[in-house]
Amino acid sequence: MELPDAMTPSAPEEVPENITPPPTEAKVDVLDDAETLFFKDGRRRVDFILVYQTGNRSIDRRRALRRANLEEHMREEGLQLEVETRPLPGHLLPGFDTLHDKLHGIPGMDRLHPHTPIPGLSDTPEIVNPCLCFVKIHATFDLLKKYADIMKIKMPLIKGNENLQEDELLHYFPNPFRVDRTVLPEMQEQFTSFFSKARIDQFHITDEDTFFSPAQRSQIIWECLSRIRYDDGNPSKFGIQRLLGNETYSAAYPLHDGPWEKPSSLEGKPANLRATLYDQWGRMRRWYKIQPIEYIRLYFGERVSFYFAWLEFYTAMLIPAALVGIACFVYGAATLWRDPPTWEICHHSEIGNTVMCPLCDRWCPFWRLKDACALSKATYLFDNPATIFFSTFMAFWAMLFLELWERRQSVLAWNFDTLDASEQYEPVRPELGFRAKDQRLNPVTNIMEPYVPRLKRYLHGLLSTSAILFMMFVVLAAVFGTIVYRMFVVVALYSTSSTRDTFASQYATYITAVTSAFLNLVVILVLEKVYYRLAKWLTEMECPRTQTQYENSLTWKYYIFEFVNCYSSLIYVAFFKGRVPAGNPGSKGWFNIPIDQCDQSGCIIELCIQLAVILLGKQIYSIVQEVFLPRMGTWWSRQNIIKFFSHMRRFYRWEKDLQLRPFPPLIMFKEYTRMILQFGFMTTFGVAFPLAPVFGLICNLCEIRFDAYKVLVVYRRPVPQVAKNIGAWLRILRHLAQFSVITNAFVISFTSEFVPKVVYMLAYSTDHTLYGYIQWSLSAYAVKDLPPSVAPIRPGGGFESSPPTECYYRDFRTGPNGDRDIQYRYNMAFWHVLAARLALVLVLEHFILILTRIVAYLVPDLPSWLQAKILRQNFLAREAFYESESKKINQEGSR
Repeated sequence: MELPDAMTPSAPEEVPENITPPPTEAKVDVLDDAETLFFKDGRRRVDFILVYQTGNRSIDRRRALRRANLEEHMREEGLQLEVETRPLPGHLLPGFDTLHDKLHGIPGMDRLHPHTPIPGLSDTPEIVNPCLCFVKIHATFDLLKKYADIMKIKMPLIKGNENLQEDELLHYFPNPFRVDRTVLPEMQEQFTSFFSKARIDQFHITDEDTFFSPAQRSQIIWECLSRIRYDDGNPSKFGIQRLLGNETYSAAYPLHDGPWEKPSSLEGKPANLRATLYDQWGRMRRWYKIQPIEYIRLYFGERVSFYFAWLEFYTAMLIPAALVGIACFVYGAATLWRDPPTWEICHHSEIGNTVMCPLCDRWCPFWRLKDACALSKATYLFDNPATIFFSTFMAFWAMLFLELWERRQSVLAWNFDTLDASEQYEPVRPELGFRAKDQRLNPVTNIMEPYVPRLKRYLHGLLSTSAILFMMFVVLAAVFGTIVYRMFVVVALYSTSSTRDTFASQYATYITAVTSAFLNLVVILVLEKVYYRLAKWLTEMECPRTQTQYENSLTWKYYIFEFVNCYSSLIYVAFFKGRVPAGNPGSKGWFNIPIDQCDQSGCIIELCIQLAVILLGKQIYSIVQEVFLPRMGTWWSRQNIIKFFSHMRRFYRWEKDLQLRPFPPLIMFKEYTRMILQFGFMTTFGVAFPLAPVFGLICNLCEIRFDAYKVLVVYRRPVPQVAKNIGAWLRILRHLAQFSVITNAFVISFTSEFVPKVVYMLAYSTDHTLYGYIQWSLSAYAVKDLPPSVAPIRPGGGFESSPPTECYYRDFRTGPNGDRDIQYRYNMAFWHVLAARLALVLVLEHFILILTRIVAYLVPDLPSWLQAKILRQNFLAREAFYESESKKINQEGSR
């Protein structure tokens, strides 16, 4: 893939040796201008960098021999090397000690044969000046061809450049939503086939230097380094991963294309692909632009591209959800003044003056129903007739999102040439070699490799299961602690006044809900940190054989905990608060603790507050942690660069990239976890907070640019990894979407007031309206039946002179009159409402699932145009193979 001229790095200019370094004030500009991506000859591009440090003691002989052996085999394999050294007088490179501060070595050892006598070594430790060594690696075209054939990389064919139109995401949006095609032109579509050296004449090779993209070159070099041995006497000693693990090398990374913020070229365009991507993709002011996914893949590889493509698709799908959420909220605000139950609570003299039972023991006074006017209005904004539509829409939206994403995923895999990618052999994790004591013969490679016995794996699996269950109990204990906190806060707020006229007593529900939500958010964030470290340790103890197995095990382990950690408090408020255990005013719950009751308007407003605080709080926390702190770290690192290298005339690209943060191997894991948790908040409990998709949309538009900034500016360039989907996260999303169908049905049926209102209108109201619903939904309780430990110390509400004989509470129960055996029992209305709630759950669930099946049938995973392209590509690949074979036969016949 040829890049536009503006993005093709040029060879560095030679700097005469007799130039005197400029004054200290100008050294920053000199450092920025001294850029190079090439060997000293100015022609061979630096495709990869290995870094190690020398200059401690002679006991590092083994590491020096490993490096010498490895680099000798690298040259034999076809890699070209060039070593640069930088003296470090008296100290390590700033920030470098965070990588491996115990590195040792001897300058120049990398160029010695392992059996060559090493000068300077003796029995007496010798201290030498510390140096930082950079091994620059360039891949020859012969090596690239060899490994492209081995790795089955797809490359463009000469034939078949037809352009069949594809229905890309937002393809018909107006131009302002697209990136500037003058700097990132559309790539020419070419049919591809698995590369073969035997059929090299069938591939579209115009320039050997640009036939393989920089991402493919670094990917091939990494594969080559993963196969090369560094110990001729032991066949199992191979791979750069082990040398990084045992600190023989301290860093290995491909170079960025240049500075991310370099002055533009003469044509006014950024001078390299990194700067172009930052200008068109990484800036916050490009928030409305569609991402240049094809160029992201060209620069970072398929795995990173799939994440950004998924995030963009998810964000685009939030647009209709946000519009529906806004419409439901606006409908609630517009019809608030016409809602009969709200009007009766706020304006009806008889109903508004209904005496309500205390909300807590002893300190909570009696109160009048009209005191809950503001809370009833707030509740109606989120729990109104439009709620049933929004609940159904979000459950269907979650299932539709998955169906459409699988279709989009197939298109992306086709564009990335990974649709039919096969699982390649993956090397053993270096950590396994350090932990495993046994070895066995690998039937695939036919070499000995570390092995963990099955019994030991089972024991480690049992340990992981026990730890997960224990942490779940810790989360449940935290939820229980939040319940106790609510009760104490309510008592404290009501104890400040004998009436509900003070601010604290009037808004006790809001204050308690908000403070407990923030407390729960803090607990979630703390447990999240603790469990992440625990999950990593448990996964390490399990000794997964490959990196993929490690990430899959960590993914499921961590997400199961995060699911319980983030959703347990929401599940409690939605389905258990005030219901389990059920009781009358003054009844005690488990452990003789008063029952945590909902307010007169229900628990929907508390669920809304809880969801909003957790959703927005986690997003703000992640922005501070992953954007602003890294930016501060980057600025501080740059100051250290200027300070420590101010005596040097030139500061090269490989040195600048070393100062960047190493690309975390689990960064995609963390990003997916955070966004899929957000997806769960939207779909499972979004009915309680219709504006959640709006905030999610805004946060995701920022998240895309923040993440782009991180991978372009904060981190070193990663080694590209092949991917044909989003991995285990797709299964998690499917389980979460199915769970959302159930939770939405239960929230609308049991948490919302929708079902009781419908039952009242259809079966109990004489005029089939909601007038009289409030009185119907309340039950009477005799004040004399309140236990002494529950009865208010101060009646409040103007009842000091004449305490009430009855108070009312929210439930469907019989009153205090009649036989004592039937007092305060569930009445017939309760069973009618319960039957209606269960029926609605079944109807909604089956309706959404059937509708999803219909959509899945009508929208196949492979679009028709893509099926035609696949058939066309397979045909061209066969034709190329037959043509190549015919040429061979003709050549042999001519001999």
